[in-house]
Amino acid sequence: MNQYFVMFKENAKSLKDVRVLVGVSLFCALNVILNMFSVQLTPMIKISFGSIAVAASCYFYGPYPNMIAAFVLDTINYMLRPVGPYQPWFMISAVVIAVLYSLFFYKQEKIGIVRCALARLSVILIVNLVLNSLWLSMMYGDAFWVLVSQRILKNILMFPIEAFVLYLTMKLCLRIKNQVKR
Repeated sequence: MNQYFVMFKENAKSLKDVRVLVGVSLFCALNVILNMFSVQLTPMIKISFGSIAVAASCYFYGPYPNMIAAFVLDTINYMLRPVGPYQPWFMISAVVIAVLYSLFFYKQEKIGIVRCALARLSVILIVNLVLNSLWLSMMYGDAFWVLVSQRILKNILMFPIEAFVLYLTMKLCLRIKNQVKR
């Protein structure tokens, strides 16, 4: 656990590196593009693969640059494709996603399907089911447990697909990182 605190402390220094800021910005642009192709099933349920870009960015650049980018990115995504009233609490969800993906992927030499599945499962449980349901409950006045029950089915159905796409993305990131090292 101590290694994670050291990693986070080291990563804070990367905020001064222009290459890191440009790289995170490019992944933010990819996130915006992927979110443009999301499918809004109901005001409460959306299918999107935008978090794949966040995961890749977290793999390469770590938690701090991506946490800061998450604040901005949430607002940009809403401005480009608004659904319902603006709720700034969703920024917290975006930051938590960046932290979770950074914990699972940043500075990892090997990434397997289990790590990807656990990373996606943690995002589903903490962010999709708990935090986002809480924000939607506050926003629309619906009961929290009603929203969770609606969102469980979508997340169960999408979990294998999202975990597999995340695994393929992380394998590609590993290959790119190994090629750049040479």
